[in-house]
Amino acid sequence: AASPSEIATEQQKKTTEIPFLEQSLETELRHMVADKLPQKSTNSAQLKQTSATEETKVSWRQLDFDTMFQKLVDFKAQKGHPSPPVKHPELGRWVSELRLNKKMLREKGLEYEPELSMEEDDKHTLAAAVAMQRDRGEEAISTQPQQQLKDSANSPIDTTATGNTSHTRNNINTILTQSRVTRLDSISFTWAVLPVRVTWEQRLEELRTFKERHGRFPSNKEGTIGNWLKGQRKLYTKKDADFMANRCAKLEELGVPLRQRNYTALSWDDRFQQLVEFGRVNRHFKVPNPAPDNGGAILEDPNSGAADANRFYKFTQKIHTEYRALQRGVPSTMLTEERITQLQNIGFEFSTKADKTVPDLDWSTRIQQLEAFLSEMGHLRVDPNYDKYSNLGGWAVEMSERHRRWQEGTEYLLPDMVEKFAQLNALGFSFDVFPSRRGERSWEDSFNLLLLYRQETGSCRVPHHYKADCRLGSWVAVQRKEYKLLAKGKPSRMTHEHIQRLESIGFEWVARRGD
Repeated sequence: AASPSEIATEQQKKTTEIPFLEQSLETELRHMVADKLPQKSTNSAQLKQTSATEETKVSWRQLDFDTMFQKLVDFKAQKGHPSPPVKHPELGRWVSELRLNKKMLREKGLEYEPELSMEEDDKHTLAAAVAMQRDRGEEAISTQPQQQLKDSANSPIDTTATGNTSHTRNNINTILTQSRVTRLDSISFTWAVLPVRVTWEQRLEELRTFKERHGRFPSNKEGTIGNWLKGQRKLYTKKDADFMANRCAKLEELGVPLRQRNYTALSWDDRFQQLVEFGRVNRHFKVPNPAPDNGGAILEDPNSGAADANRFYKFTQKIHTEYRALQRGVPSTMLTEERITQLQNIGFEFSTKADKTVPDLDWSTRIQQLEAFLSEMGHLRVDPNYDKYSNLGGWAVEMSERHRRWQEGTEYLLPDMVEKFAQLNALGFSFDVFPSRRGERSWEDSFNLLLLYRQETGSCRVPHHYKADCRLGSWVAVQRKEYKLLAKGKPSRMTHEHIQRLESIGFEWVARRGD
């Protein structure tokens, strides 16, 4: 007979072998839950949509280089060139990334990717695996152990969907190895749309044309030709041997004044004493503009009293501008604490708000200013912030607003004003000059304006302080800034499509000195 302890052990075994109720009814419970859930229809349209969705999950990153290269060869055979647009469904983004990688390699002084060690290659493999699972829509695998992650990267995937069997570095189709660069070069692949280089003689001819059209030479800020002439004057000042021997005589024959300044600039102390004397005589420090009707244009004789009065007026205006900048936290090299104290001690009042009033000038004066603007800029698309010629930009806004109200029927105009609008229209005045508050320009609008600038000047090098269109100069600077952020892998609003479109018209990502 069994002892009491053996009987107790046998009963305990039987008790542990009996399953819980949930385990026994697991299958039945699953069926019951499935019956309660709403049934999804599986009609043919949904099946087609599902299959199409599964196909779109195959990213261009999942295809190997050979597959993508063959697609590019087929594109060239069909279109006659190997430059698919950015919006091309299969090749657009791949080609853009190849060009971007090539540009970054050249910035490092390389033409192709260097060979990697085994450890570095493993890092690329891991990164490829993460990107691959992200493209599939799977959860991130960064929390997996590294060995498991490498196994996942090197494990075979559905070759019918991707054409790949592993994700080693060579299967990252945008890695530019020497052999791949050679293959792409063999089909005349264009790595970048380079701007057209203009020779010195062509620039000289442009300068001659500008002089014949406007009756003067361009200023430093008047686009590419102005910047070029500024550079020639610098070479003259430095007495550059090649310039003096081969090019100086040609510019002098054209009548170009190569001396950058033929008057003596006054120091701060001299101008301050001039300001003190002005205040003693006039009992105030509001220095008037000596040439309000032409916006303070540069006079023919820079040594004349009128020219010096114009420089004195600009000196006082710059004091106000620099003080407002200091109030915004922008450092100033002109207004030190000592100089601010000097000005305060004589009772000088700083203007904390820019004067944007529109002077009430007679109509004939405004027409003359518009004609001068047209002669200088070559168009009448006046920027609303253009404050030369007695705030011509503010006046253009007033005319545009009034013209809009007249077109909408909300303002009645006398026949005399209707005739004036017809006169403006005959000159080519654009009645769409509105301040920024009416809506900022879109990227497309700014790009189209850049095309017009290129057509007029021959390049896309818009100066940052382009006085004919302040916003266009700022927009160009923003594009370069966003491109640098993208190249560094930082968040950026720059897209591959915008890069390709800008490069296609010769846009330069690095601003030259003077832009």
